[in-house]
Amino acid sequence: MRDKTDDLKRQYPLHIRIGFLITLVLMILGFIFIPDIKGGTYEPKVTKAMKVDKLPPQLQNIVKPPPPAKPKMPVAAKSDDEVEAETIEKTDFTGLEKKEADVGFRPPKFVAYEVAPQPLNQKIMYSVYPEVAKKLGIEGTLFLELWIDTNGKVRNVIITKALYPAIDKAAKEKAYQLKFKPAMQRDKPVAVRLSYPVTFKLED
Repeated sequence: MRDKTDDLKRQYPLHIRIGFLITLVLMILGFIFIPDIKGGTYEPKVTKAMKVDKLPPQLQNIVKPPPPAKPKMPVAAKSDDEVEAETIEKTDFTGLEKKEADVGFRPPKFVAYEVAPQPLNQKIMYSVYPEVAKKLGIEGTLFLELWIDTNGKVRNVIITKALYPAIDKAAKEKAYQLKFKPAMQRDKPVAVRLSYPVTFKLED
């Protein structure tokens, strides 16, 4: 009895040739009968449509603002008149002036003098009795400290003992209008600080 293994070994080349031939025939038939597949352009699907609204009439005629002006380059002036003509106008600080007491006037607390300062118009202090204080029946003495320069002018007013807010405010403002003969030391005027009481009393 012949060994089957030997038969298979002898037939192996024949089987290989038959298989190769069948594969070749199938490939040729495939190229002939299978239609060509052409590639197309990819187009994404739109799931939601976008609605574009027209601009309202008030926004359709908007004029684009002009670009900002370029800064001027410095140019040497030909004359002093040209410089003066191009100079920026001075800012008006009217009403913002500091009181003279704020610019360094500060007499010593104690000054020796032979003649005390004499008030010339102290009656003006009694014309500032506020009506609200009169209606409330407020009486009393207000004490002020006056800084008086060598010309007899009041340069600063400090309330050392208050009486009533309305009276204090009115009296302090009026005290700047007081005029004095300056204090004298050896025939020379000196700046001093003067304690100045003002009494407010209702008429009987």
